[in-house]
Amino acid sequence: MSTHVDFPVCLRLQGKRVLLVGAGTIADERSQQLVDAGARVRVVAPSIGATIRRLAEEGRLELLERAYVPGDVRGHDVVFVATDDRRVSQTVADEARALGIWVNAADIPELCDFTLPSVGRRGPIVVAVSTSGLSPALARQLRRRFLEQVGPGHVQLARLSGWLRKRLPCGSERMRLLKQLVEGEAGELLARGQRRAAWAQVRAALETFGETR
Repeated sequence: MSTHVDFPVCLRLQGKRVLLVGAGTIADERSQQLVDAGARVRVVAPSIGATIRRLAEEGRLELLERAYVPGDVRGHDVVFVATDDRRVSQTVADEARALGIWVNAADIPELCDFTLPSVGRRGPIVVAVSTSGLSPALARQLRRRFLEQVGPGHVQLARLSGWLRKRLPCGSERMRLLKQLVEGEAGELLARGQRRAAWAQVRAALETFGETR
């Protein structure tokens, strides 16, 4: 059996206007994720869950406690639908697509312009698993297994790499050092929690750039 293949991306929603239509557990989860990503979130739903209520009271999202009406999607960059009413999901998706706005409808892959992977985080490291909308339960199970492999040393390594990218000039030498950091002895030392020994390796590598710490 053949199926389409999703193209994976990580959206930067900081400051983007995002509409979330619906309530319940999925909507609560989506609202928190969107707010954490820095999106300007508007929720439209006649009844809402505890998370959305709290975020609204904290001023972190805009809440319209009513049913969806035509025109609500206008002015938004992305639209999410999380409702048990298929007619509402279809109406929102049709209107969004007519306006060229990307839409995701929870548990209705055929109404989605993009699907959402199962996501887990350890600091700046994001583990995301997608089954192209076919089996969210399997995606969650695999995500938990993969995330167990990410330790504190990997988080430190990611942050160190980010720090070096800002500090060192662009070019092949920086690329070589960063690759060496991840694949070489310094990365292994950090993964094992041996920070002092890892930093000794990093300082030695930085000398090639005339940097000292």
